Amino acid sequence: MEARQSISKTRREYSKWVKDQTLEDFALRFTAKKARNLSIGAVGKTALGTTAFLALEALSAAATLQYGFINTLFAMFAVAAAIVLTELPT
Repeated sequence: MEARQSISKTRREYSKWVKDQTLEDFALRFTAKKARNLSIGAVGKTALGTTAFLALEALSAAATLQYGFINTLFAMFAVAAAIVLTELPT
C-alpha cells in the first residue's frame, strides 16, 4: 500500500508562486524569515538613501559637465572639508 503525501495549503500557494518566474526573488528564498521583516522606518531610510545617492550622482555629473572635472573635484574637496570642520567636536 502506498502512503499518501500530505501537502499543506501554504506549501501549495508557495509552489504556485515559485512556478511563476516573473515573481521569483532568489534573494528572498534563501533569506531567513527574521531578516525579511523590516520596519516601515527601515524601508523608508533605505529609499531615502537610494534617492539621495542618485540625486548626488546627477548633481556631480551636471557640475562636471558644466565646470570641468578639476573644478568639480576641488569644489567637492572644499565642501567635504567644510563639513568635516563644522562637525568636529569642540
